[in-house]
Amino acid sequence: MPENAPTLLDLFGPVMIGPSSSHTAGVARIAYLARKILKTPLERARITFYGSLARTWKGHGSDKAAIAGLLGILPEDERLAFAPEIAQREGLEIEILSDYAGPERYHTNTVVLELEGGDERLRVRGSSIGGGEIRLKSVNGFQAELDGGLAAILVLHHDEVGVIAELASLLAAAGLNIASLASHRRDKGDEALIVAEVDGAVSSRLLEAAARIHGVLDVVHVPSIKS
Repeated sequence: MPENAPTLLDLFGPVMIGPSSSHTAGVARIAYLARKILKTPLERARITFYGSLARTWKGHGSDKAAIAGLLGILPEDERLAFAPEIAQREGLEIEILSDYAGPERYHTNTVVLELEGGDERLRVRGSSIGGGEIRLKSVNGFQAELDGGLAAILVLHHDEVGVIAELASLLAAAGLNIASLASHRRDKGDEALIVAEVDGAVSSRLLEAAARIHGVLDVVHVPSIKS
C-alpha cells in the first residue's frame, strides 16, 4: 500500500456520536482520561475551551462531549447526547468557559479541565489533534504526553535518586513491557512526575507496590481508551 494512501479512518472517521471527530470524540476522550486521573468522586468541573474549540464548541457539541467524558461515557456511547441532563441529575456542577486566545503553545483544539472532588484538585490540559486522536499535554502543571492508546501509570514523587529504577524493576517483575517512560520535574529536588506507558493490564497489587517506593507521593493508573 502506498505510504500516503488513505485509511478507513481517514475516509469514515472513528465510531462516535456527534458531528466532529476532533471537536466531539477527541474532547470526550480527553475528559474521560482526566476523570480517571481524579481519585475522588467528582463534584465540580470547570471546562475551558481554547482556540478553534472556543469558537465552535456549541455547534459541535463539545460541551456535551466533555461532560460525557467526565461521566465515564466514551464517544461511541449514545448517552453522550444527553450528558448535561445526566450530570444535572447526578448533582455534578459544571462551568463552561471560552478563551479565544490562550498561550501560543496551545494546540488550536485545546481543552483545560479543572476538576474538584473532596480535597483533591486536578488540572488537565489536552489537545484533540484530529480523527478522534488526542494528547494529554499536562497534569497539574507537569508535562504528560499521553494519547490513551496504552495503559499508563503516573507516579508523583520527590525528585530523588532511585525512584525510576525501582518503578522499572516493579514493572519488569510484573511482566509489563515499558512502551515509554518519561520523568518531568518543576525543579531539581522538587516534586516530579513519572509517566510510564505499558503493554498489558495493570494490577492493583502493582499500584500498591509502586506507592510504597521511598519518596513516592501518589500513584494513578490511567487506563487505555482503545482496549
